[in-house]
Amino acid sequence: MYREWEPAVPVDREVYMKIEEICTIVFLAVNAWTDYRKKEISLVITGIYAAAGIVFSIVSKRGFWDMMIPLVIGALFLLLSLISGGDLGMGDGWTLLALGMMIRTDEYISMIGLSMLLAAGVSVLLLAVFRKNRKTEIPFVPFLFLAYMGGVML
Repeated sequence: MYREWEPAVPVDREVYMKIEEICTIVFLAVNAWTDYRKKEISLVITGIYAAAGIVFSIVSKRGFWDMMIPLVIGALFLLLSLISGGDLGMGDGWTLLALGMMIRTDEYISMIGLSMLLAAGVSVLLLAVFRKNRKTEIPFVPFLFLAYMGGVML
């Protein structure tokens, strides 16, 4: 289904992977911090990261479906944000859309799944232990950051 990865420019694959990893860690760390502290993300940083992701995808000759599946998932999150009236943050959708430009589909889906499990666990903890109600808002990008870092550590 996916075409084997081959760079357009003859550079060691490890170099591409480290660049992608470092860019993603910095992007998620900055946006996780601002999402946690201010309940917003930087659209400028998100746009720069998305543009870098497009360049990275072109240079690395990333497969069509490997790019489209994450983009569709990110677009669905944006649509869910509109439908929910902002209960799911628009910044979360933009972040997921930008991440889809840079990272491979298998990493992307794993990261989203793990971040949702982490967020669900924290939500249960907030409801059961700290007696918060179901309308308590929690930022999602820090969970994306933790899930990505968990994948990097493995």
